[in-house]
Amino acid sequence: MTRPLLLASLLLAAGAAQASGAPHTHDGFYLRLQGGFGGTSASNDDITLKGGSGGLNVEIGGALTRNFILYGKLFGTGTPDPDVKIGGITFETNNDLNGNFGAVGIGVTYYFMPVNLYISGAISATSLSLTQNGDKLGDPGNGGGLHLGIGKEWWVGDQWGLGIGAELAGTHVKGDNDTKDWNAGSFLLLFSATFN
Repeated sequence: MTRPLLLASLLLAAGAAQASGAPHTHDGFYLRLQGGFGGTSASNDDITLKGGSGGLNVEIGGALTRNFILYGKLFGTGTPDPDVKIGGITFETNNDLNGNFGAVGIGVTYYFMPVNLYISGAISATSLSLTQNGDKLGDPGNGGGLHLGIGKEWWVGDQWGLGIGAELAGTHVKGDNDTKDWNAGSFLLLFSATFN
């Protein structure tokens, strides 16, 4: 079975399970695992790196009140062989170059029930780096980040939900005397599994 058909089957089964079960609530311990694909871009005054990326997001926390959740966050994207733009000219890389965007933060999620639609936001400490064959080529340093997300989930059990979502993440890394400021942004379409 192809992946799209498998995903459609899971979502239909989840919808049927939700329709036949008792009302669900978001309270207690919370764990959301997400993975997906999108694009990431990072730039300073001289250079821009951008390309397709894969990303992971892990959120762990608990409900402060019903449907309102506070969580800690681990987030990261990898951009293999990004395009590099220097002085208005774009170069395609093909030499095991990888751009990395990582973040650790704290955030909140609110679920609109009974449709099980959520919005989320987080602030984070971020890092950007560039590697080639596993060796670090550049490390602009650490900065502050902002994450905004939205998604929809379907219950597949008393406390588990599967869903789809999107997240926009951005960061600003301030340079020192020898380096320039960097700005980076990432947009991901995500599949999620949530325990709550």
